[in-house]
Amino acid sequence: MKADYANAKDVLPRELFEEVKKHFTGVMYVSERIRPKEKRKLVLALRKQDMDAKEIAPIVGISVRRAHQILAEEREKGLAAAQKRLSAINGRVER
Repeated sequence: MKADYANAKDVLPRELFEEVKKHFTGVMYVSERIRPKEKRKLVLALRKQDMDAKEIAPIVGISVRRAHQILAEEREKGLAAAQKRLSAINGRVER
């Protein structure tokens, strides 16, 4: 399975990498058709880089609303997992 993301320094010829650096720094996305699971991973990875849904949406090729939905679903998963852990801890304390 190929990596979802790569450092340009690792994949581009040195001369091309140096030329790109003259014109752009930061996160760069090279478009290709990506599957929904990959889009979801990309949304979450960009969010971890402190990007908001409005910035993420055009990079991933989804609507701002869909970006918000993905982020909300991930928050809900995190809350459910935290509640489950808390219940397990409380169950051990009560014995």
